[in-house]
Amino acid sequence: MLKRQLSPSRRVLFGLISILILLGVMEGLSAIFLKFVLASSAHFLVWNPNIDAHMAWTAAGGNWDDELGWPSPRDAVAPPRDQTGAKYNPDFSPSEYPCASAYGPSFVWGDDIPLADGWVEQLSRKLGCRVANYGVNGYGTDQAYVRFLHLRQDEAPVTLFGISPENIMQNVNQYRGFLGYGPSPTGLKGRFVLDGEGRLEWIHRPRIDEKGFLDFLRDPANLLPHEYLLPDTPDGPVTLRFPYTLTVARVALMPRLRVRITGRPSWADFYRADHPSGALALTAALVEAFVRESEHRGKRALIVMLPGASNFRARAEFGQPEYAPLITALATRKIDVFDPSPALLFALGQRSYCELYTVPADCNGHFGIEGSRMVADVVMAELRRRGLVK
Repeated sequence: MLKRQLSPSRRVLFGLISILILLGVMEGLSAIFLKFVLASSAHFLVWNPNIDAHMAWTAAGGNWDDELGWPSPRDAVAPPRDQTGAKYNPDFSPSEYPCASAYGPSFVWGDDIPLADGWVEQLSRKLGCRVANYGVNGYGTDQAYVRFLHLRQDEAPVTLFGISPENIMQNVNQYRGFLGYGPSPTGLKGRFVLDGEGRLEWIHRPRIDEKGFLDFLRDPANLLPHEYLLPDTPDGPVTLRFPYTLTVARVALMPRLRVRITGRPSWADFYRADHPSGALALTAALVEAFVRESEHRGKRALIVMLPGASNFRARAEFGQPEYAPLITALATRKIDVFDPSPALLFALGQRSYCELYTVPADCNGHFGIEGSRMVADVVMAELRRRGLVK
């Protein structure tokens, strides 16, 4: 019995139906994958502008700093900070004259552990004098420098400037939402750029109302023309939109994802001198400005790198940490940087560097209590070696 042959038109129809079914399956799988990405630690790869802007605006309640974003003027002198703006330290009175002060991000503040157990607070107890901790969670090098400029009441003779390696990417960013943080007008900040002569120029935080925030979410480039990590730029997140298969393909081609697949952090390439962000030169200029301002105010500054677990991995696999180009760039400006990594590895002995952090099982997190003790020990030794403290 002869098989019935399909007419050419029906073969075309069946072919089109098969393609549509395949595309539908791919779209469904892509949508599920992107939902998974948004709920994972890789959520910084995707930008979802379709949020409730009114809810985000209302939740912020106008409680932000007009230049730095956070903390607001009210929160800057409220618990867990004292009236001077420093982190509350139960071992010393806020009125006690500090022997040193410290600026920087969460690795300076002492995230994820009790207030009194950060390395700055443990350093205070070891020195027997107050070290005023002006660190702020989530700060870049730029914000920490501006905070230092604003706190003219800081009269400590020695100032520590802590740098987390990932700060290099934050220094070319103006909205934290592009880094994977939740949507909020609080996440908007000013930033520095370098002018034609290599001098720092401050780009003010935009002044917006609720409608302006909504407009910003729809068209970020219009409000933040100096933002390096704008959505759908090479290093910015990919906007979540239909067709989702194309969104997934664009995510897969992101340079930051390719870097991460090699075992390095997504921001590692920002330390290249030829990186289009110019982040290395900008960060070096910010550190130099901090040192020169310290000298102008009669202070002595110590720049301290604060390595995360990924930096120890890079040191082991590639012979040096990702931030090595910054140390070299600062050396050309005659600025010495203290990298505590070798001393920490020596102090650890046969133990893993993962034990420095709050989540040793995952080799992740901020410095834990014991890790903070070790950081305090090596920083104190360095301060004494340089004659900065007794």
